[in-house]
Amino acid sequence: MVSARPRDRILTTATALFQSEGIGAVGVNRIIGQADVAPMTLYRQFGGKDALVAAALEQWSIQWLHRLADAMDRRGDDPSDRFDGLWDELEAWFAEGGFPGSFVANAATELRSEPDHPAQAKIVQHRQALRQLLEDLAKSSGAHDPAVLAAQLQVLVDGAISAAAVDRTPAATSGARTLAKAAITAASTG
Repeated sequence: MVSARPRDRILTTATALFQSEGIGAVGVNRIIGQADVAPMTLYRQFGGKDALVAAALEQWSIQWLHRLADAMDRRGDDPSDRFDGLWDELEAWFAEGGFPGSFVANAATELRSEPDHPAQAKIVQHRQALRQLLEDLAKSSGAHDPAVLAAQLQVLVDGAISAAAVDRTPAATSGARTLAKAAITAASTG
């Protein structure tokens, strides 16, 4: 870890701590200590904690969305196979030890009383990017209104993530996957 650039060490450390413990519970001094950087390095790179939170959310979002897209791409071009890749990857994520839920959803909840926090824009960008990923899947499945189907799928993905975090079991994907398949079938035949 020490060999990584200071900015990367700060961002990696902050992302892991914010995701596992919450934004408010983690102070910059702890991040500075664990990232093994000088205090001025954090402030020079990010300006302060709020901008660091926004950068951490952006990094997490990009990695998470790539993870889902890669899982779908490994399944090829068949929409049904790509759909299974999405749900299989979500289930694998839920099964990881200590699954904390979505960092973006947790941050949105934690920062709900701070509408001007710079992380709010990253939360919106993440939601739009996930919606676009799902809309692309909906288009390839032949949905008559891909935007509507994407919105329905997003509710199911969000619900499965929340259920997996609260119930501490990956079983949430089973019911959500079944409902999503029904929504895709209805959107393609309706």
